[in-house]
Amino acid sequence: MIKENEKKEFIIKNVRKALLNKNTVKTIVHDGMRSSGATSVADDPSVVFVENFIKQKGNILYSTTEEEIRMQLERILDKYPNSRVSCSSDALTLYFNSLGVDKIQFYSSVPDCEIGIIPCESIIANNASVLISSGQGDLIFPKVLVLFAFTSQAVNSWRDAVARLKNQYMDKLPDRIIELNARNPKFESVYLLLTED
Repeated sequence: MIKENEKKEFIIKNVRKALLNKNTVKTIVHDGMRSSGATSVADDPSVVFVENFIKQKGNILYSTTEEEIRMQLERILDKYPNSRVSCSSDALTLYFNSLGVDKIQFYSSVPDCEIGIIPCESIIANNASVLISSGQGDLIFPKVLVLFAFTSQAVNSWRDAVARLKNQYMDKLPDRIIELNARNPKFESVYLLLTED
């Protein structure tokens, strides 16, 4: 358990360093991790995803606590004062509201809101894209999109993301499955709120 905690701490450190420097994440492997045969931190899909997302000039905000989630989300919303904000997931809306972010509501169509928040199904490391689906709720795409993901949702490839989706929904896949990347011309801005879990 200590080795796993050390690995997680190094991953968090490297993700934060990449975000601060806007450079690629440097591989830092603790000597104890090398001798135990553990894979390097650079092999972790969440670190690879962040590296590639930054290379694509993606807007990524990283958090490790609920307070940081609240601050990062408010930081995004403050850029668009008086904008109507909708979240596709009722559970996620309630969660954000419980953190004190009370600007988020549900609007059933794009003309009714300017900012949309959508939870991710997976984040795909090899091409820095995200997989979203209608299984998380209604998908509406206003001009500003905030994608919400956990580092545990990181997978290496599209194939791994689909396998994860099949495992989650077992009998029936969602009607809509969409892969988005940081540079989608359809949106004015795309933000990824990435949270350590």
